[in-house]
Amino acid sequence: MVTITQNERKKIRSAVRREHAEHYLLISLVAFAVTVIGVRVFLQLTGFPQIGNSVLHIAHALWGGLLLFVAVLLPLAFANRWAIEASALLSGIGIGLFVDEVGKFITQANDYFFPPALPFIYGFFLLTVLVYIYFRRSRQENPRTAMYRALEGLQDALDGDLDTAEAARIETQLTIARRSERQELVSLANAISVYLKQESQQFVPAEPGYWKRVTGRTDAFSARLGQRWHRAIISTILILWALLVLGFVAVLVLEPPTLESQIVQWRDALIVIQALVGALIIIAAIAWFSGREKAGLRFAIIGFLLSLVALQTVYFYLSQFQAITVTLLQLLFLLILLDYRSRYLQDNTEVNDEYT
Repeated sequence: MVTITQNERKKIRSAVRREHAEHYLLISLVAFAVTVIGVRVFLQLTGFPQIGNSVLHIAHALWGGLLLFVAVLLPLAFANRWAIEASALLSGIGIGLFVDEVGKFITQANDYFFPPALPFIYGFFLLTVLVYIYFRRSRQENPRTAMYRALEGLQDALDGDLDTAEAARIETQLTIARRSERQELVSLANAISVYLKQESQQFVPAEPGYWKRVTGRTDAFSARLGQRWHRAIISTILILWALLVLGFVAVLVLEPPTLESQIVQWRDALIVIQALVGALIIIAAIAWFSGREKAGLRFAIIGFLLSLVALQTVYFYLSQFQAITVTLLQLLFLLILLDYRSRYLQDNTEVNDEYT
């Protein structure tokens, strides 16, 4: 008779990262950013209308709370994958509607235009981006995690939508699961593998999903652009951005009387941060034009990150939502730099297991 020890009886409670977690987080992240921007633009264009009367005011934070409640209910009530995707979308919209009114929650006067509100929203957005980046990183999988992912992938089989690509991903997870010391996991992995082989003729051909098609078009455009033009675009970005930063530093240093009062209060901090960003961009440009592309990109990426995290936070405080245009431009430039580095300066031998 096999004796079951206390350790073997002990339940395993450690967290398992959900399959396609980064995909769901990206949906929520994009929905959050688009909602905040869309609400602010809509209110500005329409003169800040209100729903209610002389007594009642139905703020859009309430609609955000309602959407968050629905987002929580969906994965609790339904096991379908679409429930998780809908939850990700609604949670992003809901938190965007809610956080947009943070100024009312942190002031005695319920001041929607409270200057620190926008930096708070922007900081919350950056924090969410860090969470996404954390889950975007590939991690060493163990047999238990692999079995979780394999079983989740089998949902498509229940819906009659299991394609050849998903079946191949499940088989990869089963291979990892077979390394387990737990015989029940090995037996389950073998049984699922037998099923996949028996039903392989019934699987639908793999077709790229929406996000895969979008990224595919972007990759195709970048490939057609070629390294020469890609490099020319980066060269232009480095030159123009260095000139803009240095020009603004000169204005801060040489013409303080003409500056707005709020900018004067932050003048010293802006000079220091802008000077650091400018120095990094100049060093990046020197390395870039001298042929040391990796070093140039490294300094440029650090410069843009410093600007996005520190500099733009101050500008959101000073100019409120007007800083969004510069922020979006810097994000675009950063993506161009990262794309060049991954396309031409790295050994792209890793298997990309993105959600399709």
